[in-house]
Amino acid sequence: MNRRSGVSALARALGLAGLLGLTGCPARAKAEAKGPFLSIMRREGATVARGVPPGSIALALGGLPAEELPRLRERLEESMDAAVRRAAPMLYDLDGLVEEAAAPDPDPLRGALPNLPPLTAAANVLGAPWNAPGLSVELGAACQVAASRCVPLVAPALDRGDDALVRRGRALVWTLGNAARLRVPASSRTVLLRSLRETQTRPASTIALVFGESRGTLDEAELDLLRQQARRVLAHLAPDTPRRSWLDALGDARADWELPIALDADEVLVIPRLSALARLPDFDAEIEHAGTFEWVVRPGVAQGP
Repeated sequence: MNRRSGVSALARALGLAGLLGLTGCPARAKAEAKGPFLSIMRREGATVARGVPPGSIALALGGLPAEELPRLRERLEESMDAAVRRAAPMLYDLDGLVEEAAAPDPDPLRGALPNLPPLTAAANVLGAPWNAPGLSVELGAACQVAASRCVPLVAPALDRGDDALVRRGRALVWTLGNAARLRVPASSRTVLLRSLRETQTRPASTIALVFGESRGTLDEAELDLLRQQARRVLAHLAPDTPRRSWLDALGDARADWELPIALDADEVLVIPRLSALARLPDFDAEIEHAGTFEWVVRPGVAQGP
């Protein structure tokens, strides 16, 4: 065998080995295109219950208009006052309290946390690893060696035939998997952000959170007042109150926040409410109505690799 034929045989062998390697791990081959990646792993046993992820309160408040922080504190204060009035009506003027006393609200904080959609969304954004019965999903710059499947967070068109395991994994990461990523000219950035944040505070909005940067810091003085109010409310609540975990997290909230994915300087990230997943076209429409931008990632639409 001469040198040329030997090199040719080696090249064919390496090519065959590469083909076999790709055939043996098709999901990983797809994931080579572009990160970040979702590593989806099979896990035996039931899901372990988790509280509010650390940092999610700050992230939620960082993705809301700045005025929502003091507004949330005021609503917590109003809720606590109402709860105390119902608990001890004889200490107050009874005018206007007859109806309240007749039908007390079993959860006095039900109306005190108007930002539950953003809080829920922020908890999911920072929920890695995301767990469900028999399943765990991690987000990272590279695929985990132990992953049963590994796919890009942003699904290219060829991934629309994902199997059931991948579809379940993507569903767990619903915030980032359905987020809209926009490229915004500097000339229209201020107007677009203002419009999106006005829209997200409407009760029927599909928008949970809006970010114009990957990290930030809350107003420390306002946040401290919110922490104090949350702790005062906790003192008046029964141990089994459904909202207690949120208030515990509010009382310990930190000022700095950071997204688990990086945004370019000209990008804006818009995260939907959980309730919006059944009406993503409305989510698109609210964003398009806000101003001038270019889609980088559009939810529910196949993206190129």
